[in-house]
Amino acid sequence: MSVGEQERFTREQIFGILRRIKYPLANPDVLPEPTLETLRELQCHCIASIPFETLSLRMTKSREVDISLQGIYDRIVNKHRGGWCFSLNRLAFELLRGLGYTVQFTLARVCKPQKYGDPISFSALTHRVSLVRFAEGPKYLFDIGFGNTSFYPLPLEEGAEVDFLGHKRRMAKTVHNLAQPELLGNPPEQLWCSEEYMGEDKWVPCYAFTEQQFYEVDCEVGNFYTCFSPQSHFFDQFWCFQGTLDGHYNMIIGNEFKIRSATGTVKKIVFEKEQERLDVLEKYFGIVLTEDELKYHDQRIE
Repeated sequence: MSVGEQERFTREQIFGILRRIKYPLANPDVLPEPTLETLRELQCHCIASIPFETLSLRMTKSREVDISLQGIYDRIVNKHRGGWCFSLNRLAFELLRGLGYTVQFTLARVCKPQKYGDPISFSALTHRVSLVRFAEGPKYLFDIGFGNTSFYPLPLEEGAEVDFLGHKRRMAKTVHNLAQPELLGNPPEQLWCSEEYMGEDKWVPCYAFTEQQFYEVDCEVGNFYTCFSPQSHFFDQFWCFQGTLDGHYNMIIGNEFKIRSATGTVKKIVFEKEQERLDVLEKYFGIVLTEDELKYHDQRIE
């Protein structure tokens, strides 16, 4: 079904997304109310149903990901595939808007180090997230497009923490490491920062953002960079991540597959042949690659 000129999902498409994420509707003909509990259920079911994956870069002639609303809906809902933030979080934004939430999106700078203790540096504005506001209480960060991201929305309050079966995220504040506000006599700009718990009282920053409004054209610029810049983390990475409702993350990184719990790796497989990776994609992520995708596959394990 076409999204049409209005660039919003129809009621039928909203139901299509809810079916895609296996959202437990009390009545199959009635949309859920835009409450905080619904918001939590939505993020959890999105994380457990839609994979974060970079396969469109690896297995298409164009090496470009379509982030038009129709392209996103067709890929994620009709073809049961995934994507990254510019696809997943646009789908989420339009889903939330269609359910009646007061929601805006903004762009963030990724700052997650390779390992704990590494210096912190900030990317360009290459991550899209949604911010949800209720009449009372804090605003909430809603993000389904950051790999092994949070299962629950995170309140925009410094020190706020969420925990899903041991997977913890918290909200902090930070300042860009290259900030020089004193040059123009300005105070330093405070950034919200989503952090991941690594165990043993260790937290690492994931990405930082303000509540500034951005526009879809800004996302097109960020997505273009993500697709084509040699500095993009996705440029040469075969990634596929998806959560499960029992608190695991299934993760393909290159030629390795891991099932990770909150306390560490539960299972690990090192692929020796491409067919082994294809079997895992189908078994754990429900992804079956087409003949055309295999034709343009540029990271085949031989």
